[in-house]
Amino acid sequence: MTSRRRAAVVGLGVVSALGMTAEEFWEGLVSGRCGIGPVDLFDTSSYRTHIGAQVRGLKPLNHFTRKQLSRMSRCDQLGLIAAREAVRDSGIDLEELAPERIGVCLGGGAGGMFSGEKYRRDLYLNKRKPRPSCLIPFSPSVTTDYVAQEFCSEGPRATVVTACSSSSTSVGYAADWIKDGNADIVITGGSDAMCELTYAGFNSLRAVDDRPCRPFDAGRKGLSLGEGAGILVLEEMGSARARGAKIYAEVSGYGIAADAYHMTAPDASGEGAARTILAALSDAGIGPDDVDYINAHGTATKFNDAAESAAIKRVFGSRRSIPASSIKSMIGHCLGSAGGLEAVATVLTVFSGIIPPTINFENPDPQCGLDCVPNEARRADVRTAISNSLAFGGNNTTLVIKKM
Repeated sequence: MTSRRRAAVVGLGVVSALGMTAEEFWEGLVSGRCGIGPVDLFDTSSYRTHIGAQVRGLKPLNHFTRKQLSRMSRCDQLGLIAAREAVRDSGIDLEELAPERIGVCLGGGAGGMFSGEKYRRDLYLNKRKPRPSCLIPFSPSVTTDYVAQEFCSEGPRATVVTACSSSSTSVGYAADWIKDGNADIVITGGSDAMCELTYAGFNSLRAVDDRPCRPFDAGRKGLSLGEGAGILVLEEMGSARARGAKIYAEVSGYGIAADAYHMTAPDASGEGAARTILAALSDAGIGPDDVDYINAHGTATKFNDAAESAAIKRVFGSRRSIPASSIKSMIGHCLGSAGGLEAVATVLTVFSGIIPPTINFENPDPQCGLDCVPNEARRADVRTAISNSLAFGGNNTTLVIKKM
């Protein structure tokens, strides 16, 4: 029997509140820099919180023409900038490849909602004729289409929208396309931009903190919303090795399982999330003892952190303390793009041997009881890591990233 193909990570691209490149993103994470601050994309004066991890320094005209921008949402811009960086980083000349062997699989969330909100404001509040082009990028799938068009992808294409696990699921699907021979190159990850709808929604749920979020801390009050894009280029392992590519890591498995419990609250027992982790380990052909680090979902909400902690203890046992940090303490919860950004961070953890910290951590919560790498990065030999994404509705995904 022929062995299954393998998915190598050969390119990374990031736009986040910590910077406009993957290098700035990683430097910010390792140094424990917080990207959460005042939001000025829209008026937050009527909300209980006024902060978020907003992307700063975005200069669209440095990347796109005015004509292009007239039809692009903020989400599209973030995603395409990160995708361009990832493809450059991969060193692949996509024009030399058969276009039907190039796939695009991205996760999405609010998509072009920010542009749709501008249309509504102009129509109803500003009493002026809105631009119909504001509605062109409304769907979360538009970013995927732009990326596919940019890189002449005629292979498999999909947009995954499963709330906060969207981008993690997209990376898992992309790896399957490589492994199953449906594509040789896949651009994957995700992009999402802040908008007033999601900001108002999380405020109404009272799920946000009025100070930068504190995952796994006893005093945590909720999440901090963020935005950004995290893009990975996956390539069939044999091809990557043959051309001497820099291989960051391997996506060796993933798992998906649902809580089927509540539309917003996680199953407090952690049973659904535990099944997700176990499914990912099984897909990768490894066991709990092989895992050296957990990139935790770590939203800093009271129930989610406790449920994830319960799931980790179910799988790995309460006696084994595996480092499990949350980068949301620095980049906020980026919703549809969270899993992509966290996949990039997990890949770089495996590649560099540096575990990013959970910052803003002051008081351990005995209900969680994890080694969350408080406040300072840590050097470690991380051979295998997992990245958890535990979304609304119990849409849970876990990725397994292995060192090469």
